[in-house]
Amino acid sequence: MDQLQRLKRMISLSRRSNRFNPSKAKVNPLEPWIQVIIVVVLAACIVLMLPSEKAVQFADFKEGSISPRRIIAPFSFEILKTQQEYQADREQAKNSVKPIFNRDKQISTSSLDELYLFFGQVSEYRKLIRKNPRLYKTLQDTLKKHFNMGALDSGSWELLLEPSSRITDEELNLLSNSVQRILRDLYAVGILDQEKSRLTVPDRHVIINELKEEVIYPVDDFLDLKEARQLAIERMNNAFPRNSKLAQLGYNLLNLILQPNLILDEGLYHQRIDEAVSRVPISRGFVIEKEKIVDKNERITPEIRQKLVSLSAKMAEMGMQQGGLKVIIPYFGKICFVAAFLFLLGVYIYLKDKNILHKIKSLFLFALVILLVTGSTFLISHLIQKEDLPDPFITTAIGAMLLAMIFDEKIGFAGSAILSVLVGAILGNDFNVIVISFFTGIVGIIVIKRLRNRSQLLQAMLAMIGAYIFILSTSGFMRYASWEEIWHQVKIGIILGSVTPILTYLILAILEKMFDITTDYRLLELSNLNHELMKRLSVEAVGTYHHVIQVGNLAEAAARAVGANSLLARVGSYYHDIGKLEKSEYFIENQLEGENPHQKLTPRMSALILGNHVKKGLDLADRYGLPSSIKDIMVQHHGTTLMSFFYQKALTKKNANTVNEDDYKYSGPKPQTKEAAIVMLADTIEAATRTLKDPTHSRLKGLVDELVDERFQEGELDESPLTLRDLMRIKEAFIKILAGIFHTRVEYPDREENKEASDQEPATDAG
Repeated sequence: MDQLQRLKRMISLSRRSNRFNPSKAKVNPLEPWIQVIIVVVLAACIVLMLPSEKAVQFADFKEGSISPRRIIAPFSFEILKTQQEYQADREQAKNSVKPIFNRDKQISTSSLDELYLFFGQVSEYRKLIRKNPRLYKTLQDTLKKHFNMGALDSGSWELLLEPSSRITDEELNLLSNSVQRILRDLYAVGILDQEKSRLTVPDRHVIINELKEEVIYPVDDFLDLKEARQLAIERMNNAFPRNSKLAQLGYNLLNLILQPNLILDEGLYHQRIDEAVSRVPISRGFVIEKEKIVDKNERITPEIRQKLVSLSAKMAEMGMQQGGLKVIIPYFGKICFVAAFLFLLGVYIYLKDKNILHKIKSLFLFALVILLVTGSTFLISHLIQKEDLPDPFITTAIGAMLLAMIFDEKIGFAGSAILSVLVGAILGNDFNVIVISFFTGIVGIIVIKRLRNRSQLLQAMLAMIGAYIFILSTSGFMRYASWEEIWHQVKIGIILGSVTPILTYLILAILEKMFDITTDYRLLELSNLNHELMKRLSVEAVGTYHHVIQVGNLAEAAARAVGANSLLARVGSYYHDIGKLEKSEYFIENQLEGENPHQKLTPRMSALILGNHVKKGLDLADRYGLPSSIKDIMVQHHGTTLMSFFYQKALTKKNANTVNEDDYKYSGPKPQTKEAAIVMLADTIEAATRTLKDPTHSRLKGLVDELVDERFQEGELDESPLTLRDLMRIKEAFIKILAGIFHTRVEYPDREENKEASDQEPATDAG
């Protein structure tokens, strides 16, 4: 009879689980269009990144490999230079351009005139100061301002103006003549406004533009400013070998007045550099029609490889020139290629976790990671071509690790495979790149999923360095690469392995903030019981603290049993009741024996206080930056359940018709995820089991069955994805944990079970 009743109840529960839920059927009519736009934009961006100048038919002809077939030139074409050759020729053309300097005669004339006037003025002021020494400071300031001699030191001014100085008028005239003569000679030689050591001129010649006529001179025929000053002090010492003060004074004056009179014409110089660089040819020879390029079973040399690259580029160019289908077909092929791989990835995701495709935020985030990898590959490849940087810088591992951390490792594995193919296509259908990308992506996922905190970043870096070195050197051995090239690849592997985990964590932190996503690493940080909120619970609401710890143990075991996120269930349990920090004494688990403040309140007021802990918890969650997945558990763990204790208390005090049942219900919503539903059940059961005075195994099992079935029959689990099989597994997990907590005793056949129903308070009132 008992089994028949149980069967009827399970049939009833099964019917309830299959009933239509209108709230779940409501879909924003724009969502499907937004999802389509995201996919189309992603596909279009990848298609545009695929190279148009590299043909697929020569992708397997790698340098050092053996040609699988004979190739004859279908038409004549130029042999393009390699990127390194072209860059070297451009650099050579740039360096062959001679700098052009204009001789500015106005500078020498004005400097000599200024020096002549200065000495004339000094002679006049010396006479005035002899008559009135108090004019010294005024006249000195006048000279400083008028001739821009503010940098001249006080000792030099004393020699020039002091009547008692040891420089006579005759010596001053001699100094004036010597300084002007030296200045005139230096300008006659010519002073360049550029340091000669920095002029990159192979033949050490420059062009001097005088009277609109360009004349080539050796650069050593002229002085730069440093050399001119050195020569000036030597000439002054020769002019005054026995009077070092006059020599130093003359040099100080020259140092202030001296300036270059051969000025680099930067505009014309750079214009000629651009012209020279633009004249550098991109080709270095020809292949004649019907000429053999490579024979079957012949080794692919660098020369043969470059001929194949040139033929590929010429075929693409001719296709574009012919127009019509010749232009459309390659793009059609690219679209089909990208669409096929994105479709396969979408099917796999749909089979594993369709919520990624259904939720706009998840789909956009997934597309963003794909675009981040392909876009960075495209930009880096063009930067490499432009600046001739070492190759290859592949970012597939970053994308694979991000997908594994944001979603799960299975999605990461699939994403790594598809990204490897797309990256290889962007880099010219390079099979070697595909292998490197896939290998490092898989290793990155394995490494990253084993980490449990960000302090283990060094371990990830070492593992990734090893992976990059292994695959890069191995691919080099397979291609008969030289030891120099393999060593070069090893150095790149060290750089990539060091940078990849760091960039991954940095990007992950940015994505976590921008999209409010919850990764295992964020949850691990929150699971630390030293978090400020947990420490506050342990001090301000001791009963609640122990309650959430036990709920976390129950929820984690149940989540693991049904394949849900056990870490999210545990952390969600830790924080689901943080709102009880305010008015903690109003919750039964925090009340001391004999103290119950609800005795002084009306049932309605008690219900408001209990229900308000959810809102207060959300306020604390916002203040402490808890992620939305934790907030969802906080607001959903009570669903729309009834606070039966206070509702029944209200019925005993008032007429039943005057009591609104909705006033004694939590505001919801009902649990929307497996984790939220599990926390609801764990919270209910943990609160109820604390009221059992004799928690034997059969009583624990009966209580768990009763409470889980009760929540199901009330419809609180209707909007969660839990199935009947999940509920059975959850019950088994709960009983296993509770049996360990209460150290269940053996029941004897002659022992009568004592009904404890009257001693129990409803779990909703405590949780």
